[in-house]
Parts: sequence; structure tokens; C-alpha cells
Amino acid sequence: MAGTFLSMLLPFLSTVVAAVGIVLTARGRGTHGRAAVIGMLGCVALLLNGLLQILQAILLNVVIESVGLAAMGIVIMVLNLLYFLLTTTGVALLIWAVVARRAPQPQPGPQQPGWHQQPPAPYQHPQQGWQQPPSYPSR
Repeated sequence: MAGTFLSMLLPFLSTVVAAVGIVLTARGRGTHGRAAVIGMLGCVALLLNGLLQILQAILLNVVIESVGLAAMGIVIMVLNLLYFLLTTTGVALLIWAVVARRAPQPQPGPQQPGWHQQPPAPYQHPQQGWQQPPSYPSR
């Protein structure tokens, strides 16, 4: 019973994390551009991986009855290969999204002639009189 619970709980948790990742990357598309889309695709791959693992845990008895115990090793090998491909693809896309160039920030447009802005004046320290001692805040 505990094994069945864990075989459903862990894929469920990773599915929830991937779904939250999809929502967060979808919200960040405006500021992060292509990197957010790549990250979203990585989260989709991880979401599919989690959903397939949940489906396997639910349908394991049905699959064993339909293909038999002898062929179950091949079925599990194919499923593990699929899980490996989805996990590797998802993580690789997330890494790519981290190192991908961000969307360029909009630059201010060119200034029109005749409307030149003056550069800000350099900061000048307040000067105290030559003979006056420095003033300290009162307590």
C-alpha cells in the first residue's frame, strides 16, 4: 500500500512543480522573451513525464494482465526509455532557457534636433565656511 502511494505521490509532486513552472514562464514571456518560451517547453516535457508516470502507476495491474508477466519487462524498459527522454529533454530545455539571451530592453528613441537635454550637473559637496566648525546634528 505504501509503495503504491509513493509511486503516485512523487510523480504527482513533480507534475505540480512542472505545472507551476509552465504558469510562471508563461507570465514571464513579456520580459524574458524566447528564454521563457524555451523554459515553458522544458516544463511541458517534465509535465508529460509526470503524467505518464501517474498513468503507469494507475494502470500497472491492467498492463500486466494484458501483456503477461513475461512481456512486462519489455514494457517497463520502453516506458523507462520514454521517461529518460522526457526528463533529459525537459532539463536540457530548462538549462538552455537559463543561458539563452534575454529579450532586448526597449531603448529610448532618438532625440529630435533642437530638443537636446543638458547633462546633469556633477554633484557638489556642500561647502562650509573656512573658519566655521562642522555642524553636527543635535541630540
